[in-house]
Amino acid sequence: MHTTVDITELLQYGERVTFKKGDCLATSIAGESNGDIFILSSGICALSSISLDGKETTYLYFKREQFVGFTSLMTTFNLNYYGKKTFSIIAKTPCVAYRISNRSFQELLGFPSITALMVNTLTENLVYLMEHFHSSKNEPALVQFSRFLMDQAEQEPSGELLLDTVFTYQEIASYLGMHSVTIARMVKALREEGLIDKVGHQIRIINPQKMTNLITEEQKIDY
Repeated sequence: MHTTVDITELLQYGERVTFKKGDCLATSIAGESNGDIFILSSGICALSSISLDGKETTYLYFKREQFVGFTSLMTTFNLNYYGKKTFSIIAKTPCVAYRISNRSFQELLGFPSITALMVNTLTENLVYLMEHFHSSKNEPALVQFSRFLMDQAEQEPSGELLLDTVFTYQEIASYLGMHSVTIARMVKALREEGLIDKVGHQIRIINPQKMTNLITEEQKIDY
C-alpha cells in the first residue's frame, strides 16, 4: 500500500450501508466499546450523549469522508469514574457509509499509511473539541456562532457556502449552549451586516473573509 493513502481508497474494504435520520451507528461506554468502523460517504452524524434527565449533548459532527465509530480499536483505559457514560454516534440526516469489520480494520492497521490516517483523524477531532471548549469558555456568543458557521458550512458545486438544513436554530443552540432566540437574533444581525443570507431554510455565507475577520478580531456587532 502507498506511503500516503486517501480515505476513499478504503471504501473497497467495506460494505455499503444506509442509515435513516435518528439511527445509531455506534455506541461506546467509558472503558468499553463495541461495533464496527464506518467511513461516512454522505450525510451528517453526531457524537452525542444523553443525560439522566433526557438532555442530549452533541460534542462533534462528522461529515463525509471521515472515520466514524472506531473507538473499539482504541486501548481500554482503566478510568477513574463514578458510573459509566454512554456515548453514541447518531445519524442527523440520512447517511450512506461503508462498514469495515473490526477484524478487517485491525489487519489494515498493519499498514503504516492507514495508522497515520487514523492518527491524523484522531488529532483533528481532538483539536476541534479543544477549540470548541476554548471558544465556549472565552469567546463572545457571536464569535462562537460565526465560528460554527464557518466550520460546518459546505461548499456547493456553485461555489456557495451553505449550512445543511439539519442545523436548525434549535440544533445550533443546543450545540453552542445558547437559546434559539439568541441564534435568531445573531442571524438577523449578520444578515444586516451582509455576512450571511438565507436560502430557504439554509444559511448561506456571503462573505467568508469578513466572517473570518469577525472571528479572529472578535469584532462586536449589536444583536
